Amino acid sequence: MRLLYHRDDPVSSESIADDRLVELYRHPLPPAAGTLVRSNFVSSLDGSVQGPDGRSGSINTPTDQHVFALQRAHADAILVGAGTVRAEGYRGVDLADWQQQIRLAEGLRPHPTLVIITGSLNLAPDIGTSTGSEVGPVVIITVGARDEAQLDRFRDAGSTVIQQDHVRVDLGEALGWLAEKGLQRVLCEGGPSLHQELLAGNHLDELCLTLAPVVVGGRGMRSTSGEAIQPVPEFDLLHSLYADDGALFTRYRRRDRPG
Repeated sequence: MRLLYHRDDPVSSESIADDRLVELYRHPLPPAAGTLVRSNFVSSLDGSVQGPDGRSGSINTPTDQHVFALQRAHADAILVGAGTVRAEGYRGVDLADWQQQIRLAEGLRPHPTLVIITGSLNLAPDIGTSTGSEVGPVVIITVGARDEAQLDRFRDAGSTVIQQDHVRVDLGEALGWLAEKGLQRVLCEGGPSLHQELLAGNHLDELCLTLAPVVVGGRGMRSTSGEAIQPVPEFDLLHSLYADDGALFTRYRRRDRPG
């Protein structure tokens, strides 16, 4: 992998060792009493975040899988919408030894917490149950009047359920709850509706986008789905990387955020 651009050295072009890659994707220190939210998406050359099978996993490359795993190693919480959970088969997050070593060096908890945003609660109750390997906690944030027996199905399977008194999940309130629990480094992995709401609500600080060297056609989703965002958020490029498998990696910070 080669560094093409870095904000602090615009003419740099250097091969990247693993320790340098860890440094480039280290999650910035969040505000004292808040969160710092980063999103991570892979897109085809024609703008789809899904392959022909409706999953992002069918368009990413080996280096994208590695950077995906690296960002998980730096996160306190992985934030996803229920649609992404169903499409991609999410469960509690397990980690490889090298990811655990990064977390130990960074002073993080052994595993990131999987945080699922869902209005419908249309999820498999056993999503928080380990399949054998050690996994991180699962938190489900939902809304509305629910039968306690319905919520207990998830709690009995190991998930924490947070029920907001709203028609739709309030992301600001959800992020505030995460900050109170010390889960301040938040990584959003989708889906497009949740990503749009984070941007529109001024909750997103950084955006990482991998451009995969494929064209898929069809009707695949973009990284956002929903109403136009006003005012339009603006971002500054922090770095870009090019991998031997043809993937192009970019990392942006929202312009109105402190550097």
